[in-house]
Amino acid sequence: MDGFWRWLLFVLLGAALGLVVSSLWTSYSFEILTIVVFLNAMATIALWQRAARRPEKLRKKFLNNLRRSKPITPKHEPPPPLKADTYGVGKEELQFFSDFEDFANVVNWWLGDPDIHPNGPWRLQELPKSELSTLGGQYHPTYGRRYAVFHNQVRVGLIEVRPWQYSTESPHVIAHIELDWVRLLPLGTIRSFLTDIALHMSEYRSGTIEYLQTNQAIDLAMMDVLWKTQEISEFGMDDEPSHGEIEVELEGLASFYFDRREALRRQAAKAKQQA
Repeated sequence: MDGFWRWLLFVLLGAALGLVVSSLWTSYSFEILTIVVFLNAMATIALWQRAARRPEKLRKKFLNNLRRSKPITPKHEPPPPLKADTYGVGKEELQFFSDFEDFANVVNWWLGDPDIHPNGPWRLQELPKSELSTLGGQYHPTYGRRYAVFHNQVRVGLIEVRPWQYSTESPHVIAHIELDWVRLLPLGTIRSFLTDIALHMSEYRSGTIEYLQTNQAIDLAMMDVLWKTQEISEFGMDDEPSHGEIEVELEGLASFYFDRREALRRQAAKAKQQA
């Protein structure tokens, strides 16, 4: 009902304004036209400035490579083995580095499994640098493994993984995940990828504390992306929406990764025997 009265009020105001303009048009036509042109110019400038603050228009080829192409064939560039006498490298780092040698292949096996992810677009590609940037220590270098994240043919992010109070019996790891262009992809696609990564580096199964903590971390990170598109900034940047960047930190016991690694190795050994 309120909407009806608001609409009726606008109609009446419009009619009254029309009568005033029509009665004044003959004697003040030039002045009225000048005002109309001025207001139109001001509106155009405002719209132009708003448009100028929007993200640059993306090329069709980029969008096709992101959304409609096929997944990459990863070309891993694994870093050289860590040296025990390197500053910042201890027993934990050496054991982790060895244990996680197959991490990208194991995760890609899951991401590309047609029974789990038909036409799954995500892939990891290991990077050659072992010194971490986002998980780096304040007073000394931190070492781990780094992976570029691809959605089809487009690199969209980075994953860094490091050990924390680590042993093969208790493989506790911390991962930092950064993804760009997330507003160009469905929410379910982003969340599915994050939970797949969480599955390989934590006890991500219903009923566990890590399951609840991981879901909370992922949901808060995704909410942060949404909030940034709506936030009214004190610096006047609220009219500058981006294509979306998400950051999330996960941690837990990578038991599932070890189970999958053994299954992948058995599969490879069987295939070698049959060949």
